[in-house]
Amino acid sequence: MKKKNLLIPLYGVFMGISDSIPGVSGATIALILGIYENFISAWSFVFTNLFNFKTLTKSRELRFLIMLYIGVFLGMFSTLGFIDFLINNYQTSVFSFFSGLIIGSIFFLGSDLFKNVDFKNTHKSKYVSFFISAAIGFLVAFYISGAQFLLEQHGFLIIFSSGFLAISAMIVPGISGAYVLLLLNQYSYIVKAVNDFNFSVLITFVLGIVLGLASMSRLLKWVLDKFYLATMFFLMGLMVGGLRAPISKIENFVSFLIFGLVGATVIVIIERFGRNNR
Repeated sequence: MKKKNLLIPLYGVFMGISDSIPGVSGATIALILGIYENFISAWSFVFTNLFNFKTLTKSRELRFLIMLYIGVFLGMFSTLGFIDFLINNYQTSVFSFFSGLIIGSIFFLGSDLFKNVDFKNTHKSKYVSFFISAAIGFLVAFYISGAQFLLEQHGFLIIFSSGFLAISAMIVPGISGAYVLLLLNQYSYIVKAVNDFNFSVLITFVLGIVLGLASMSRLLKWVLDKFYLATMFFLMGLMVGGLRAPISKIENFVSFLIFGLVGATVIVIIERFGRNNR
């Protein structure tokens, strides 16, 4: 097996840890590692060929996702309880670190976009459309990140909807699926369900995840194929707007500088690691 294939579960671990963090999307890590387009294309392929078992079982897309999600589930479920503990006891330090992760991610995505050959060859008159896309992404994420629509109920319909919305956010850089769960007041409830092996809640949640993946992956694949640069600028806008979520919970500027720098350093390490193994 090639070295690159052996690294896929490790990429998944990075994504899984990020997905357990309210404020950081695993898709952002996929983008930094250079596997985001493969990630979206693979999910789109799987759901397009869901009932074509022969094609599906022999596909590299399915093998890629299986290897990736071994790492994702390992990273996510091994850190959910720990992340919840940190958020409840060291909020400022934790969200400062998260902010640094996101800022570092924005820097690398923006750098790659402005160096993109297609962007450089695009007529300057089209630049306005790219920046409008970024502005729309910013406004969407900024609004969601500051929303206060907490729910008191934990009924099955809400759990199902939470799974759908969380996974939709998880595969989009900039909007954290875990943060969506916090907004819906389901984060700690789902963490408890995982720790207690509450299968009725988890199965309902997973059904929402499957439907969300099926719809969002195909939509994202289509827009990336048709409007790549505009979509990437939109995603970058999402990441900038999404900063509102962690920054709003920071109460100490010195802590923000220290732990934010640590977070940005972690992203530099992950980006270099991904770049060297592409």
